[in-house]
Amino acid sequence: MTTVLMLLMFPLGLYVYFGREKKDQLVYQSVFDNFYNKTLQNKNLNDAQKIERFEQMLEQNGYEIIELNEHKVIAQKKILSMGLIMMGIGIYFIGLLVYLLYYFYLQKPHEVVFTLDMDKKDK
Repeated sequence: MTTVLMLLMFPLGLYVYFGREKKDQLVYQSVFDNFYNKTLQNKNLNDAQKIERFEQMLEQNGYEIIELNEHKVIAQKKILSMGLIMMGIGIYFIGLLVYLLYYFYLQKPHEVVFTLDMDKKDK
């Protein structure tokens, strides 16, 4: 019975990874883009307050601040893929072990950069 469930996890993981997670990445990035644009266009905030709002937003979303100065905030976070975990379970847990090793040792973190210069926006 467990073998049948594990075999069903692989195609379900494919759907979650390619069908849901890839689309959700665009929505996830648009949240940061919208916040960036609204904060940058807010004339009631000075530069220090804008940088502070960027920093707070990143910290609330679990990002680690790696660089902070008066013009730029850079933060990063590793994002765990449930679709890849499900596919790993579908390959009799060997794939899960490989994915977790990749996640902890090789995966590059998602990086978000907020700058106050519109010309140098790098996201």
